[in-house]
Amino acid sequence: RDERRTPVLNVVEGIAEAMQRLVSAILELAPVGVFALAVPLATRFGVAMVGAVVVYVVLVVALTVAAVALLLYPVGIIGGGLTPAAFASLCAPAQAVAFSSRSSLASLPAMLESAERIGAPAVVTGFIVPLGASVFRFGAAVAQTVGVLFLARLFGVALSVPQLATVVVTVIFATFTVPGVPGGSILAMVPVLRAVDLPVEGVGILLAVDAIPDMFRTTANVTGTLALAALVRRSSLTTTKDIVEDPLHAQAD
Repeated sequence: RDERRTPVLNVVEGIAEAMQRLVSAILELAPVGVFALAVPLATRFGVAMVGAVVVYVVLVVALTVAAVALLLYPVGIIGGGLTPAAFASLCAPAQAVAFSSRSSLASLPAMLESAERIGAPAVVTGFIVPLGASVFRFGAAVAQTVGVLFLARLFGVALSVPQLATVVVTVIFATFTVPGVPGGSILAMVPVLRAVDLPVEGVGILLAVDAIPDMFRTTANVTGTLALAALVRRSSLTTTKDIVEDPLHAQAD
């Protein structure tokens, strides 16, 4: 049975490696494209754009941190039945890799190791975590929404309520297409901008200052995946006795 699977796995792995190299090559050329896009916009908006960009970076970072602290951590702790210390310890190694590499895929080994350390079932380590690392982009949803609103304000476009609803729906679908590489979520914003008729060259501005927001965004993505893993792990504890006897269970003193 393993012998029959080997040729298929080799083909899939080869395609995945080729796509990864293609994306890496595109990203290596990205600075040239960013420069070409940003210069005309900088000339058009002048020094005032610098202050606006700083506000954008601060806002994205603040909202991402708030979303992680107020949503993802409670899901991991309460929904996952872990103590705060246990969930923080679960996330820390993968968060460190995510923050430094800005890549969800680069953080996958650390996430798998964390899931195994808490005794997660095979469905978590073999399916949920890899799937989450590939398509779950909680941080990207926050960044893309703020990015669209920022560019609309920068270009002097007032978005109507139907357009705002379009942004929300398009962002939800766009986050599933984000590659797990640095700057991937900003590149995936193009369909969102087109959906509300905003100039796509605005992506160049966001890419030029994306390093800091991307660190926090990728950390949020990883935290969301591990919160989901903790939630599935909790659901695998089938009886009340299992939950109470779980050494990681958040018991009251």
